[in-house]
Amino acid sequence: MFLLNWRDILRRTPERATIASVFDPRDNSLSLVRLTLAWIIVVYHAWTLGGFGQLEVNRFNPGVLTVDGFFVISGFLVTYSWSRTDTAGRFLWHRFLRIFPAFWVCLIVIAGVFAPLAWLHDRGSLDGYLNSGPHGPIQYILQNSGLRIRMSDISGTPHGVPFPKPGSGLSQAWDGSLWTMWWDFQCYLGLAVLGLLGILRPSRRYIVVLAAAGVWCVLVVHWLAPGFASREFGGQRALGTTRFVLLFLLGALLFLYRERVFLSRLLAVLSMLAVAGSTLISEPRIVSDPPFAYLVIWLGLRLPFRRIGTTRDITYGLYIYSFPFQQLMAVYGVHRHGMAVYYVTCASGSLILATGSWMFIERPAQQLKSWTPRWFVRNQGSPPVSAIPAPRLSANRRARPAAPSVDPASRLNNIHPSSANSADPTGATHPSANR
Repeated sequence: MFLLNWRDILRRTPERATIASVFDPRDNSLSLVRLTLAWIIVVYHAWTLGGFGQLEVNRFNPGVLTVDGFFVISGFLVTYSWSRTDTAGRFLWHRFLRIFPAFWVCLIVIAGVFAPLAWLHDRGSLDGYLNSGPHGPIQYILQNSGLRIRMSDISGTPHGVPFPKPGSGLSQAWDGSLWTMWWDFQCYLGLAVLGLLGILRPSRRYIVVLAAAGVWCVLVVHWLAPGFASREFGGQRALGTTRFVLLFLLGALLFLYRERVFLSRLLAVLSMLAVAGSTLISEPRIVSDPPFAYLVIWLGLRLPFRRIGTTRDITYGLYIYSFPFQQLMAVYGVHRHGMAVYYVTCASGSLILATGSWMFIERPAQQLKSWTPRWFVRNQGSPPVSAIPAPRLSANRRARPAAPSVDPASRLNNIHPSSANSADPTGATHPSANR
């Protein structure tokens, strides 16, 4: 009686959880992780833009890590989005709606509200603002509308703010967060190309591993021979590729190999230690990127707060509006009243702007995901109609067909992320994607 049957032992042995067995697109904490990262960005920028110093310990920079986390989550969720989107055109349309409308409105708000208020503060009137030369507000909107930030100031504003410091070599900037949006969308385009080539299929996903390994080798070359890497790949191009593209690919790989990646608390702790230990070398990302990507996804799937940020996603708005609003508050000298006053003011204003962006721009844009041009529908033709009409039923014989009964257990067993009938999670969980 004290002996256990071997079948009982196997039955009581818990199965090792994988990303595939745990990930539920409707029930996860990735929105919480993104929201947390966005607030870290707000604090980090407030500390820097208010002139209170630089939040950096050794080589640990919280601002850099938070943006890196956005790209990992983006790679994971956008790859999931590809797996459940029927065409590449529809996939890119979804990504367009997630990035561009709010981005364009942000440019208009900066050029039409923030910069005029700064100009008014410096000169006492708005005279000459619209005709202020090649760096005017119209030029700011047009030159930056393609996501590539080619112009950072507007008519010499913001002026007299703590950031950037004189002599730092940095140019005046209204929104120092927007430049990552271009890299985010490049990753979307690259993923679409991989999908069209069939590389995202299970039989060919090893090519994505080779691509990530190749980018990692570029990072190693950039570390060992920075002059050669800058000459061959270009300074900013090498930086963006070895940082953002690599992190995006790592997030994509965690989804592509989701049935083979175990969600282990021990692996999460080891990943945390690896990220912390990587700050001891001159190029931490050579060591930290893979464990950091695993840690971010592990937190997003294991943390219990699964409803936070799912109905009202203000992450993207916080990311694109906190920087310019903090610069405007610095123009008006709010930072001179101390860190607490400056942070509370900036956080409150950024929260209001982010909420407005979600309610009036981002959420309405997401409702257009299923829109199809009329000319495309006409070219597709009308659906076939049966040549033999169905027999008509009398009123007393008409009945609604009974719905087939489904065993609840079988429904749970048949749920798969690629077939879940839910809203696109990247539409509600990407900073930018989409960051």
